[in-house]
Amino acid sequence: MLPIPSIEIDSHTQSWIAGGVFAIAAILGYFYYRRTIPPIPRFTRLLLSILRALAVGMILFLLLDPILHVVFVARRPPTIAVLADRSASMSIIDKAGSRSDEIHSLLTTDLPPIIPRRAEVKYYTFGTSLRGPFSAPSDSIGDETTDIAGGIRELTHERNRENICAVILISDGVYTVGENPIHESEQLDLPMFTIGVGDTTEQKDILVSRVSTNDVVYAGTKIPVDVSIKSTGFGGQQTEVTLLDGTHVLDRTSVSLPDGTAEVGAQLSYTPQGEGVHHYSIRVASMPGELTLANNQRSFSVRILRSTMRVLIVASSPGPDLSMIRQVLAEDKNISLRVRTQRYQGGYYGAPLGASDIDSSDCIVTIGMPSAATTVSTIALLGGAVTDRRRPMFIVGGRDLDYTRLLAMAPSCPLSVVATSPMEEELEFSLEPGHADHPLLAPGPSIGTEVWNHLPPVFATQSTYQPREGATVLGYLKRHDSAHPQAILALRNLGGVKSLAFMGYGIWRWRLLAQTNQESASLMTSFLPAVVRWLTSQSEGKVVRISPIKDQFSSGEPIGFTAQVYNENMQPMDDASVHLSVGNASQTFELDLHPTGSGRYEGVLNVLGEGEFTFKGQARHDGTELGKDAGTFLVGGLNLEFLDTRLNVDLLRQLAKRSGGYYFSGQDVHNLQSALDTLRVLSPSERRTLLSYPLDQWPVTLALVALCLSAEWAIRKRRGMI
Repeated sequence: MLPIPSIEIDSHTQSWIAGGVFAIAAILGYFYYRRTIPPIPRFTRLLLSILRALAVGMILFLLLDPILHVVFVARRPPTIAVLADRSASMSIIDKAGSRSDEIHSLLTTDLPPIIPRRAEVKYYTFGTSLRGPFSAPSDSIGDETTDIAGGIRELTHERNRENICAVILISDGVYTVGENPIHESEQLDLPMFTIGVGDTTEQKDILVSRVSTNDVVYAGTKIPVDVSIKSTGFGGQQTEVTLLDGTHVLDRTSVSLPDGTAEVGAQLSYTPQGEGVHHYSIRVASMPGELTLANNQRSFSVRILRSTMRVLIVASSPGPDLSMIRQVLAEDKNISLRVRTQRYQGGYYGAPLGASDIDSSDCIVTIGMPSAATTVSTIALLGGAVTDRRRPMFIVGGRDLDYTRLLAMAPSCPLSVVATSPMEEELEFSLEPGHADHPLLAPGPSIGTEVWNHLPPVFATQSTYQPREGATVLGYLKRHDSAHPQAILALRNLGGVKSLAFMGYGIWRWRLLAQTNQESASLMTSFLPAVVRWLTSQSEGKVVRISPIKDQFSSGEPIGFTAQVYNENMQPMDDASVHLSVGNASQTFELDLHPTGSGRYEGVLNVLGEGEFTFKGQARHDGTELGKDAGTFLVGGLNLEFLDTRLNVDLLRQLAKRSGGYYFSGQDVHNLQSALDTLRVLSPSERRTLLSYPLDQWPVTLALVALCLSAEWAIRKRRGMI
């Protein structure tokens, strides 16, 4: 039955004023129709007086800004939330029996008779996330992770809406993701009664417990993979461990399993091919009598980079900067060098510089270029490498650098010359604090950004530079006679073409004269290869970048995507449309990402089946394509639910104790009835819903005024008073 509402009328004035308004209206109506021409019956005069009084009274009353309040009060019975574990570990059959059958029996047979009649029951399931409420128990099982803390946290949002007064949690007590749930149970502030499912003893099983390898690798380089195999009850037996790329075997080895419950290591290796994210798996051969085969395989993902970065160095003349840069880059086995050094009389030492050098390079390093001896054809060739072939460039200054022709040779250069001067000075480098977090400034794990402020001085001419559009200044040279430092190190990423410029020279000092400090001694050894990697990294220069939030998802987990969209000047775009197509050989899904600001977009795809999936995305603006991106990700293969298959009684006891409840095993669950019957928090609650209507804006009120006036006019017309 619907609750009967209470009705109140509120006004900004006191109630006696509102009463006086209607009294005045009644008096006016009475005197207006006390005598009429022509005379009419007394009943008609009374009716006209009432209609006139109501119309005038309501008009005057509406001037007081009255508000109609309608209050609905709904009584809700107490609710008990039953949370059932739906993770994959509930499919295990151990010495205690089938966990899924035990949960089904608890939900359908054991619990219903012992729930107090005064309480309602709402059923929920949890694993990767909380699902529900359901009016009847759900038997679905299969989530690849268990987040008990997350399930309890989500239940707090349901608490007031459903008037939840107590919680019954059924689980094996093993959480594979998220934090320890004890804190969340205390925050929920509801008595929690936990029921344990499963066996507390170790089960006879063998599984892949850990895979350790590099997350980022280079193609063509042999990569080791360290594997830990955990076994129980197979001591002294041999088993085979295999490294797979899909169904292709990359490596295999045999291990001898230890006695009792212990781990044994296995060493495998592979040589990655191609580029991008790739997925591999480790499989351990099954043994007779295992608890489950679901944990005999584990997948992992790696990001494969191109094995060799081809660098072309073009120098205006031989010199110490050329020697240092050449030597440092040659020490990196992933960098292939080609050097062209200009002769003073013209031409180049060794082979001449040609278009084939540009075509076979991934990035270009210029040192002191162009000089007075640099030909127009060379400037055009290098300039075309940027504009036509979109080659990234690292520009290093020099004493004989011809600044008037620099931008013709390097159109993407982040710095332009405002004034030139051939005068040379020795200056110290100073880091730009606002960009100290740029990865180029901390290229190695043992190198802090402060090292840049303690380097030996270098040389520069007294020319003045200013950043160009889209440039980011990373460092300055400090002039003693100027309050404004000179921008000297800057980068730029314009329309996908990246460039870095250091307009000083003598940087050989940063290696040879910095040997007394361990950090500064290794700076150039890390910095120069990092520059090459940054320049040749394609993803940094893309105007559209789309990726999943991680490379591997658990089964049953929502798939999140992020995107970044920029215009050709690398400025974020918030008004683009980003569409994704996600799928594999058997299914395809479409997804539109929504903007979140600063050129970022997000979207979530519902749960996918297990396997490797590809995605292709496209960004458009006003019907014009801005760019595309594509990639792969993996769903499933984590098998976290089968790494620890024992019932965790200690955690379930702690959850119950900290929340004011009790722990029960499946055998003594009947004792839960007395605990629930004496539970004082099982009490109904009231939910008040207030609806407010400003009467001066309510069409019904205005319609009543019009109806009264219309009825009065009709009666007067009929009686010949008009």
